[in-house]
Amino acid sequence: MTIDKLLHYFRLGSNAEDPKVAMESIERAVVFRGTNLMILVFAILIASVGLNVNSAAVVIGAMLISPLMGPIVGIGAGLGVLDLELVRRALKNLGFAVGASLLTSYLYFLLSPLEDAASEILARTSPGIWDVLIALSGGFAGIIATASKDRGNVVPGVAIATALMPPLCTAGYGLAHAEWSFFFGAMYLFLINSVFISIAAFATVNWLGYPTVQWESPSMKRKIKRYTTIIVIATAVPSVYLAWRLVQQNNFTKNASRFVKEETVVPNNFLVDHSIDPSKRSIQLVYMGNGIDTVVENEMHRRLVSYGIKDCQLQVTTGLSLKELGNEERNENEGLQRKLDEQRAVLARLSSLNDSLSADKWQRERIMAEARAVDPTLQWLVITDMPGEAAGSDSLKKVVAAHYSTSPDTAKLAGLDRWLGIKLNGQRYKLAVTSE
Repeated sequence: MTIDKLLHYFRLGSNAEDPKVAMESIERAVVFRGTNLMILVFAILIASVGLNVNSAAVVIGAMLISPLMGPIVGIGAGLGVLDLELVRRALKNLGFAVGASLLTSYLYFLLSPLEDAASEILARTSPGIWDVLIALSGGFAGIIATASKDRGNVVPGVAIATALMPPLCTAGYGLAHAEWSFFFGAMYLFLINSVFISIAAFATVNWLGYPTVQWESPSMKRKIKRYTTIIVIATAVPSVYLAWRLVQQNNFTKNASRFVKEETVVPNNFLVDHSIDPSKRSIQLVYMGNGIDTVVENEMHRRLVSYGIKDCQLQVTTGLSLKELGNEERNENEGLQRKLDEQRAVLARLSSLNDSLSADKWQRERIMAEARAVDPTLQWLVITDMPGEAAGSDSLKKVVAAHYSTSPDTAKLAGLDRWLGIKLNGQRYKLAVTSE
């Protein structure tokens, strides 16, 4: 079979749509006002809800009804047929659609009570070279379907595969929650899809030989090719780096998991937890047991080379060793003993204070009995210490209050004074006398 016969199977032939009809269909899809604008807003809301509640089915439904691919195809097709007016309108409407989409999703996520980033959101924040291939293939499929009389269900499938709507909603989430890595990652994914869908449309209308609107100037063609080449390279190169980094992280995770499975058994210790961070290229091991000595830890570091992760940052810790457990029990027992001793000391002081109060009460009762024996008209007698702040530097030490049933004469007071002098061992006191 010759190459010409083989290529015959790839030609549209009689199934090809008239170029004028195909371009009119593309131009209609470029416009964003009225019906298209309302559909776009509702599609954005549906996609935002789907991402927020982590529902893939809802997100797919939003992609099916989204009219966002129209101006993107219009840019590529317009460049292919040198219809710069179509390119200008498509760029203007695409910018308006992107702005409306970001604003709608931003407001939704700003008001939504669900703040956590679900897996459907996280999936749109790390684009790679595979997204370039998907966008390019989807763009070719979409423009070929537009150029064919028999479109079938290609356009809905392209809308789902290239996923233009979810990245814009994810960018709106990043704006609403100030997650700038989410915002820039999602916008880069949207840029990849937009650029390579446009490139596919540009290449297809050239391949199909659609007539140009303007006179085909060689200098203009060179300028368009130069600019498109620069845009393609500038868009694709970061995706190649991101894809390479993703591959490196996946390889690190695989090798690190194998290392943890095969090299972390340590006698008299049990691995209770481990974590692998591919972005930081680190492994953390947490043991419980007798503890990990430096010899074992150094051997673990040496064994990393055998698994292709010699630059890994390995951190080995013992969450709770048996020695530490014994020390904690001993410290706890010592603490309990100290508390028990303190409680015993408090009880002893309380017992001593109670004895002192009992002795003081007995002493007061005895003095009262003696005083009433000296003078039966004495109702009660109180002897107490002079307050320190009141006494100051004064030599007065006691305060005595005496209460009589009848007003005492001088002889009675003199007798009470002599008796108090004996009972107080000559201490100076202040006497206050009252009567009925």
